Amino acid sequence: MTLLQRIQAIVAASCPGYGFEYETQKMMNERADDKAFPCVFFDEYYTETDDNTSRFGDNTVATVNIHFLKLADFQCDAVLREAIRQEIKTEALLPFVDAAKASGFFTAVRVIDRSPEPPLFDANAVGILLRIQFTYPTCLDR
Repeated sequence: MTLLQRIQAIVAASCPGYGFEYETQKMMNERADDKAFPCVFFDEYYTETDDNTSRFGDNTVATVNIHFLKLADFQCDAVLREAIRQEIKTEALLPFVDAAKASGFFTAVRVIDRSPEPPLFDANAVGILLRIQFTYPTCLDR
């Protein structure tokens, strides 16, 4: 199972009502108008390294960006955007992190950063960027 498939399965199980997208940000900008929100966007650009310090074999360490997005009214104010971010956090982001840790897909899950972000894909999209690191046995990649 690929990293993409693992993340997609976790989103499906932990974020009811949220769609899943995986594409370059450039293409997502054009596709966003045709997609349902809320959605979870798995950024195609991520880093991956090998960790061979474990006595149980080689591990892959992948650091990824995952965007959790909902739509707001056009020209909404900061108070409303912050309330939407709180909704995203409680109904999708935190359940996703908990489900990733409990999934059995990874030997370690570490949240690196969680931050509000400006609209990337649609003028009225409100989002939280989750930068997260997954460690898993390299043999699962083969």
